Amino acid sequence: MVTGPVAQEPEYTALIDELVRFRDGPLEGGPSDRTLAEAAQASPTTIGNWLRRGQFPQEIDPLLRLVRAVRSQAKQAGLLQKQDVAKLLDEQLWRRTHLIEARRRADGTRSGALAAQGREVLARIRPGDPLTEVTDPFRLEVHRAIGTGVAGLPNLPAYVERKHDRDLAEVVAQAAAGTSQIAVLVGGSSTGKTRACWEILRLLREQSEPWRLWHPIDPTRPDAALTELSSLAPHTVVWLNEAQFYLSPTPLGEQVAAGLRTLLHDPRRTPVLVLATLWPEHWETLTTRADPDLHGQARELLDGHKIKVPDAFTVADMAALTDTAGRDPRLGEAAAHARDGQVTQYLAGGLVLLDRYEDAPPAARALIHAAMDARRLGAGPRIPLAWLAQAAPGYLTDIEWDETQDDWLEQALGYVTTPWNGIPSMLTPVKTGADRNQRNRPTTRPGTGPARPRAGQQEPVYRLADYLDQHGRHHRADTIPPVDFWTAAAHHAHPNDQGPLGNAAWRRGLYRDAAQLHKLATTHGHGHAAEALVRHLRRLHRADFRPAQWAAAHVALDYLGAVAWLLYVLRIVGAQEQVDALAARAAAHAALDDPAAVARLLDRLREVGAQEQVDAVLARDPAAHAALDDPAAVARLLDVLRRVGAQEQVDAVLARDPAAHAALDNPAAVVGLLEALRRVRGREQVDALAARAAAYVALDNPAAVARLLDVLRRVGAQEQVGALAARAAAHVVLDAPGGGWGRRSRWTPCWPAIPLPMPPSTTRPRWRGCWTGCGG
Repeated sequence: MVTGPVAQEPEYTALIDELVRFRDGPLEGGPSDRTLAEAAQASPTTIGNWLRRGQFPQEIDPLLRLVRAVRSQAKQAGLLQKQDVAKLLDEQLWRRTHLIEARRRADGTRSGALAAQGREVLARIRPGDPLTEVTDPFRLEVHRAIGTGVAGLPNLPAYVERKHDRDLAEVVAQAAAGTSQIAVLVGGSSTGKTRACWEILRLLREQSEPWRLWHPIDPTRPDAALTELSSLAPHTVVWLNEAQFYLSPTPLGEQVAAGLRTLLHDPRRTPVLVLATLWPEHWETLTTRADPDLHGQARELLDGHKIKVPDAFTVADMAALTDTAGRDPRLGEAAAHARDGQVTQYLAGGLVLLDRYEDAPPAARALIHAAMDARRLGAGPRIPLAWLAQAAPGYLTDIEWDETQDDWLEQALGYVTTPWNGIPSMLTPVKTGADRNQRNRPTTRPGTGPARPRAGQQEPVYRLADYLDQHGRHHRADTIPPVDFWTAAAHHAHPNDQGPLGNAAWRRGLYRDAAQLHKLATTHGHGHAAEALVRHLRRLHRADFRPAQWAAAHVALDYLGAVAWLLYVLRIVGAQEQVDALAARAAAHAALDDPAAVARLLDRLREVGAQEQVDAVLARDPAAHAALDDPAAVARLLDVLRRVGAQEQVDAVLARDPAAHAALDNPAAVVGLLEALRRVRGREQVDALAARAAAYVALDNPAAVARLLDVLRRVGAQEQVGALAARAAAHVVLDAPGGGWGRRSRWTPCWPAIPLPMPPSTTRPRWRGCWTGCGG
């Protein structure tokens, strides 16, 4: 057995030692150094040096191949289901730990050789490409323009600057000057958002300090972002075209948003520049408060950084366009033919696509309508052909269906996937990624022709052109899709899409389809679909507890927030037997490594009266399993353990030294942990965390730092108050993102380290000589 659970972000040397102990112990000495060398594509001597800490791997990929080889043998031995083994062999843990060790070696406190080695490793693993090498705008998803018979024209038409370009330039100039920034361009499809971001990169290419550009897309956008976000270095542009794909998925989107917020406020990695684009409807979704609040992190990331991109050129813009048209015939054509000033849409081919769509044969139009409905009702951008093929006949009249030929699908697909006049097609085939992102299900409709996947191939997947997607959202908003659409969705839609599609069916009174989609989503691990299944069917049949029974038995336990919410819903509808069943499942089998999730589960179990299950969770020793790097999560766990009377578990958490593990990049979270430690009487931990915070906490948020000073004073850490105040006076920049002071100045308070005496009725500290508006 592994000697104990691996802590979150352990030191690299400790992780290597743990891997060696695991190989020599439970795996009985296998795999050998030679076997690992073959897997890592390195020499046995190099592998031996790695495992005996004589050498630090210069690249992460060979090290990950080594870890995969050990993981494969652990799986064969039946050890991988053990939580501590799975964590030890987690590739993301190794990736992060390798990066942290490289940074440690690169800092100036280590020997010259180690520092040089660390800097070399950091140079190798720094994400992104040098901006000077980023020369293809189409790789960054800039729309191609309409074709022309004139030879020798550049790939993109000449650019006409507009107001939003000037607003964006101000943000980029601040990033170039050394302050991390985010700009979110919000506008409709093909209005020029991505092109504006591409054009503004010229300001950074002109800088003496070389910038990089990071465009995370593989294997999926949120996965790619989470994999490398912590590795980003200063002077990096984060390219988030169609940012909803990064920020919307639950719960990955919130993790990406939280990581970006941390990045923007990390003084060690400033400056970075986040360039994001969104349609207006996605902006509303991500920035509007809801219950439950699924996008809180995204809202905090985006709020206040919107740059509106208008749908049409103004009169002044059209005048500038006319002046430029002589240099590029495409601009002259757009000026002459664009409707209502929609120049960028014309250039991007949106109006050409619309004409093609309106002139399409019935079967081709049916495919497009099915794709439009899939997107507007909640499906992601990748739509399986099998779904479209099974749904399309429902969009045809009886006469149209009778007139179709046996190869109707092949003909219709040929029409909608053929580019026209240099414009991408209405439906574009998408290369499928890993198996977990798509379903291997053969097309069941006749007439698929060459589109039917061969054995072992991924199912064909298509993406609807953005302009038609937006057109469908506006012009089909009140249209209810036919029965064939919903039946096909149940068979072929991605599990991630079935929950939102079920909600859409319910809102349209299609209760049977809604229930079927929610059941399918529940079986694939989507807890909010389980909650919707119970609530919706409860309204129709108050005495029928079968939906509650299904949800309690099938909801996945890997997202404890959804499990906790389902427990609440089951109690509200009176399904006590199902409450007990789900509580027992969660108490026995839920993972305990996320302290915030465990706290949420314990709190909910206490609320629903499941004391026996509370005791069962505590018996599994969550204090020994919980990661300790998130101070806000640890604070919540301590508070809940205190509320349920689990003093032994509180003591166990304190014994693991959370003060030493807590990340210090968020002063507000550190404040929460200090207060929680004080409430559980963890005096030693309060002192230890106060000392670390005073010396190392991030200083980019003056309001949070001021609150931390207040809390340090209240817990009696007067020496740390003085130390933190001195650091803040020297380093805090008041125009940092989130600082809220509105102008560039330095925090230069003139108070001594000790607060002035306060009257008994005063609840807020009063600092001598502090600036106006600090709350002092």
